[in-house]
Amino acid sequence: MGNNFFRRDDRDVHFVLKEHLNVERILGFEKYADFTMDDFDMVLDLAKTIAENEIAPTFQDTDREDAARFENGKAYAPRCFHHLWDVFRESGLFALSQNPEFGGQGLPLVIAEAATEFFMSANFAFGTYSGMGPGQGEMIENFGSEKQKELFCQKLYDGTWGGAMALTEPDVGSDAHMVIAKAVKDGDYYRITGSKVFITSGDHDLTDNIIHLILARIEGAPQGAKGVSLFAVPKIWVNEDGSLAEHNDVHCVGIEHKMGLHGSATCQMSYGDDGKCLGHLIGEPGMGLAYMFQMVNVARMAVGLETAAFGANIYANVREYADQRVQGTRYGDKSGKRVRLLEHPDIRRMLLTIKALQEGVRALVYSGYLMEDIANASDSEEERKLAKKKLDFFTPIIKGYSSERIWDICTMGIQLLGGYGYTSEYPVEQYARDCKIFSIWDGTTYIQAMDLLGRKLKGGEGEAYVAWIQEIQEFISSKKTIEEISRDLALLEEAVADIKSLVQLYNKSREDDNDLVPLTATAFLDCCGEVAVAYLLLQQADIALQKVEGLSEDHLDYQFYMGKVATAQFFARNFLPAIKGRMRAVEVGDLTAATVNEEWI
Repeated sequence: MGNNFFRRDDRDVHFVLKEHLNVERILGFEKYADFTMDDFDMVLDLAKTIAENEIAPTFQDTDREDAARFENGKAYAPRCFHHLWDVFRESGLFALSQNPEFGGQGLPLVIAEAATEFFMSANFAFGTYSGMGPGQGEMIENFGSEKQKELFCQKLYDGTWGGAMALTEPDVGSDAHMVIAKAVKDGDYYRITGSKVFITSGDHDLTDNIIHLILARIEGAPQGAKGVSLFAVPKIWVNEDGSLAEHNDVHCVGIEHKMGLHGSATCQMSYGDDGKCLGHLIGEPGMGLAYMFQMVNVARMAVGLETAAFGANIYANVREYADQRVQGTRYGDKSGKRVRLLEHPDIRRMLLTIKALQEGVRALVYSGYLMEDIANASDSEEERKLAKKKLDFFTPIIKGYSSERIWDICTMGIQLLGGYGYTSEYPVEQYARDCKIFSIWDGTTYIQAMDLLGRKLKGGEGEAYVAWIQEIQEFISSKKTIEEISRDLALLEEAVADIKSLVQLYNKSREDDNDLVPLTATAFLDCCGEVAVAYLLLQQADIALQKVEGLSEDHLDYQFYMGKVATAQFFARNFLPAIKGRMRAVEVGDLTAATVNEEWI
């Protein structure tokens, strides 16, 4: 059994949920009226306990000697995951937010995902199996027939069967509308043929069956997005009574050899080699991409959660090391006294950067999950609609900004550990290898940036964007007299003005029909991410300053709250000024990368 590197605590999780976002208000929604805050605490406590004691000890093993493997035409999950699968089934942890009618727990999404964060911190590779079944089940519940729900949902929710999302094809990649997998009508079902690659948990031995949701084109359907449909394809065919029949001509032909996430079986799949692969059409023909994007957007949000999860454990490990490791002398100290790493200013800069990023991303993604809960459960139609628009606007920011920042967190974590950071004795090098896929999964950072700038912003007139800018400006106006953060609010005010100027500049550049938008879209996404995180961290600082009144300096909560204030100050003062530099670069309007002769690159 490998080392247990689970060091993180749950203090910031509870702070964000209860003190910052005030999730208690959702108990007023009819959908969640049967829950209490004590119920939420029990779920979070259970998740942390299982993450620390059951999942975390598998972290190193599944990266090395107990990794996923492919033998004799079959993929196998790490052996130790069989025990974890049993733990999850016994504890009812597979479908925390899904419908109780089919065996889910029915929790608000923000609570379910907060619990999931602990699992991700412990060993994300396990989550690539445990999270897929409920995700596919929810798609079937939302868009499938009553018979399909009856056949699949409960067994996907309780861990009896696994799930896989089969979108990507070898020559298609992100162009999902160009899929060539074919579906031919055969009675009540369709015969499926085609190949898919990079299919997470496409095959494994944790369950007797795996339900694949596949994008395919019905014979005779038009080209493009309107010709793509969604099908549920069981690895083992399911009879009308729910029993398993024969193998459904679904084959794993290999697993990818990845730089990280070695415990996750990322499969190359082939369907219908012998002409015997049957699938259920889910919903209406031609609606496959529209349906699938529901799950893709959930997966994009999850990248923010993965960033917070990895970042929390990286921070806890390197903070402990910096506190214990004696190395070097303080700059300017002529005595020669050696000090702990924690006493060096540059080490503190890196620690605060990691702390600010992982706490800021947590606040950002939890607020996104809360928006989804409001959009799905609020008793006010107006509130539901605005929450949905805000969630649509923030999803590319959450995914794009966080997926790039986790790589920054990992490289700083390695740097903090020095030479040891480059070795497998410490966990950060594995987190670095495991996390790099985040900026590629479910749409690259560029795709997120173009989605934000090209569709969600709507030229600066989108309702969610306008509401966001107005909300920040109102916060600044109401809090600018607070001495401890007045300087930081001024920086935020400047950054908001810069965002608005950039939007105007982009609107003009579109009229000129040049390449400025695609060349600088990712920089704009980073600007929005930094404003969003700074705003949330300054909200937290405001709350912390109120909470700290009357506490003595040796009180544990005093240290926590003042840490929140310092973190917000650090982020505002070190990240927000970079927005002005990016804005200047956009103003310069350099198109060299777009116009340079290919032979010169």
